[in-house]
Amino acid sequence: MDEARNATTTPSAYFKACMANNVNGNVTEPFWDGLPYTNIFVSQTPDVLHQLYQGVIKHLIEWCQVLLTEQEMDRRIRRMPHALGLRHFKNGISALSQISGTERKNMAKLLLGCVVDELHPRAVTACRAILDFVYLSQYATHDDDTLTYLTNALALWHANKDYFLQVGVRTDFDLPKLHSLEHYAEMITFFGTTNNYNTEMFERMHIDFSKKGWRASNKRDEFTQMTTWVTRRENVHHFERYLKWVQQQRGASSISLHPTCPRKDIRIVALDHQVPKFPTHLLQYINGIEHEKALHPLVYNPLPFGRINVYHSFKFSHEGSNDDTGDLDWVKATPTDGGRFDTVVILDGPDADAFSLEGAPL
Repeated sequence: MDEARNATTTPSAYFKACMANNVNGNVTEPFWDGLPYTNIFVSQTPDVLHQLYQGVIKHLIEWCQVLLTEQEMDRRIRRMPHALGLRHFKNGISALSQISGTERKNMAKLLLGCVVDELHPRAVTACRAILDFVYLSQYATHDDDTLTYLTNALALWHANKDYFLQVGVRTDFDLPKLHSLEHYAEMITFFGTTNNYNTEMFERMHIDFSKKGWRASNKRDEFTQMTTWVTRRENVHHFERYLKWVQQQRGASSISLHPTCPRKDIRIVALDHQVPKFPTHLLQYINGIEHEKALHPLVYNPLPFGRINVYHSFKFSHEGSNDDTGDLDWVKATPTDGGRFDTVVILDGPDADAFSLEGAPL
């Protein structure tokens, strides 16, 4: 800007000189020019939603669609087995438009499984490196070790990315969002974890506090009505949190009041759910409870009942999590229609950590 100012005498010439060097010619005096301790180059912090998911992951999926073809990618996605925490795209992804950040996250979870056995090992390694980087960058806490993992994942991407150039998927990698990956470790060191400055939070607030409030108003004197609407919603939310807390204190269950299969024979349950020793294990479990809690434990042999209520699904929250979104994981065990049995890792013992797989998985 200084060079353009010194080399030109008219506003139009200044504009052209700036634009020729990829500088906004409409700006003559930057707002930060008079702030001596401002480093404008660190003012743009990482943005997981728009840079990673709606940027880098979007490009990566498009490149894989070119290598596999869109039809083959859709075929593989449609045939991905149902699993806890994974969205099933029954029609594939090529026909989707206006893809949201949540949908892009769900695509990222499936990407590696769709390409691992078909693409060249270098392409698969490049995809894995980017996915590792994306998930590592979202850690809630960081130290020197985790930042090393982050930089190693980026280095692995750089070591394998030229494969996309060799096969003609790309002619260059001059993509600003791809370049932004270089600054993540440094920015995390400066400003803390990325959840401190991720725009996804404000995207959600924009929907809840602006769009929905606007629709609820009569479009006249809308600000007062929107403010009232938001205040009432907050009061409802606070009361819902209180009710949830009361239910937790009472040990409320997330299982439906009505079982899917009431009073089902235990032997049929063992057969349908492919657990041949289920009656034996159930007997051991009940006797174990009696032994731990009763002053004079009873020992059952055989079981004192022959039928049980069967639930094909239940919802649960993450124990020890501070997440107040109210979202619950949904686990299914449905032996009908081909069967779906989700895997659940249960941490047992005083050393079990609710946020990892340490402990005794059962």
